[in-house]
Amino acid sequence: MPADSEMERKICDFLRRNGKSIALVIAKEIGPDKRTVNKHLYNLERSNQVFKTDNKPPVWDLTENKTEIKQTLKPEQKSQTTRDTSEEKDVEDLLMRSGGLKAHQIATNLGQSRQSINKQLYSMEEKGKVRRDSKSKMWTLNEELQNFKVITTLGEGGFGCVYKVKHIYDRKIYAVKRVILTRKADSEVMTLARLDHPNIVRYITCWTDSDDWTSNQERNQVSNTSSDVVTFDREGCEERDDDDEDDEDEVTSGMESLSVTESASAATEASGNNRTDSCRTYLFIQIEICEGGTLTDWIKARNQMEKQRSIVEIHKIFYEIITGVEYIHAEKLIHRDLKPDNILFGADGKVKIGDFGLVTQTDQNGDPIERSNRGTPTYMSPEQKSKKNYDEKTDIFPLGLVWFEMLWKISTGSERVKLWPDLRDHRFPEGFSDSYQTESKFITKMLSDSPEHRPHAKDIKEKLEKFFSLDQNLLSQKTV
Repeated sequence: MPADSEMERKICDFLRRNGKSIALVIAKEIGPDKRTVNKHLYNLERSNQVFKTDNKPPVWDLTENKTEIKQTLKPEQKSQTTRDTSEEKDVEDLLMRSGGLKAHQIATNLGQSRQSINKQLYSMEEKGKVRRDSKSKMWTLNEELQNFKVITTLGEGGFGCVYKVKHIYDRKIYAVKRVILTRKADSEVMTLARLDHPNIVRYITCWTDSDDWTSNQERNQVSNTSSDVVTFDREGCEERDDDDEDDEDEVTSGMESLSVTESASAATEASGNNRTDSCRTYLFIQIEICEGGTLTDWIKARNQMEKQRSIVEIHKIFYEIITGVEYIHAEKLIHRDLKPDNILFGADGKVKIGDFGLVTQTDQNGDPIERSNRGTPTYMSPEQKSKKNYDEKTDIFPLGLVWFEMLWKISTGSERVKLWPDLRDHRFPEGFSDSYQTESKFITKMLSDSPEHRPHAKDIKEKLEKFFSLDQNLLSQKTV
């Protein structure tokens, strides 16, 4: 990779990890000096990858962050979000000092109205920060989350919430995912707990917690007055329900000792409280933080660049993706939702495959078995989309789409909409096969309508090693 491109990549990676910054701070982190960093920052500004403020000195940030803020936050929402964060901190500090209080006591201590405090408490309960005892009406901090300082919300949607947190004792940064405890969530934890690979998001621990809600009427009143929350929707992802009993049984088979659903249910029964609609149990999953962003971010940034990413960088990333998938399949598992959103990067740039909420087990005999329609429609294989029998080869189809996206610049959303149906039918845009002769042959096989004609992840990895040689952990193309 040319020195200039390498430096500009480092700058973008720094801003993606740490957020906006000035040139001097960036230079101290990645070198070599402020003058050189400034030169590259202005180059990146000309290619619309970064932007600067009018401050003296200017503060730099990624253009993708500027776009995201414009799309998700109105000016009044930004100020409201700041106020909400400050108010939450006041409530947390008070509950930490007191050990627990009723809503009217919190309102009196903070000099706020009961209605305002109720709104704040239920918002914090929804985020898993506090809990309310249904008998005593006392509000307390979530016991486990007392060990963490919530920095920001990384994502929120139908799948639950993911928070960036800092542990108050080891001072390290983690991600904590909060979902309603279901058999499917139970399966995700058991899957993460058994996987140990450098290209899989690392599981640390999990715990459950119950949120006792008031009547639906009171809850709706609170919800109607609560402030707007910035959400990150998962494009086209099917709702994750609990009717796919066969798939869940396959994943949990032989792993009963890891089940958190059973222990949570037993604890509920022991306390004399049966789970109802008014009492939810949440599962909190602590995993390693992936501060390098997602492959979606990487693709968006590449699409805004005038110059193409280096072919070495592209092949290195895809090699790590296929290595992670090979491991998943070797563990007799099918991911079922492989897409750029679920492929992340660690702070060191290493690929991490995440989100095992739709994982299922392969058939013990290696045969395709009947499945349900789960996943993201734009990336689903034909057999997964039509609910036909399928096996781990269903994961190979979306990987073909992902590899194409990494190689080929798609400038606009309308271009993507027009191109995508042809691509799913393995018809490439003009010039692609000429520019990427070897890759196009691989991708064509990966996008085969018939699963048996698609290669296994292991075969793809071996082919990559044959046609692209490893050199100091990077891939460089051989002459073929």
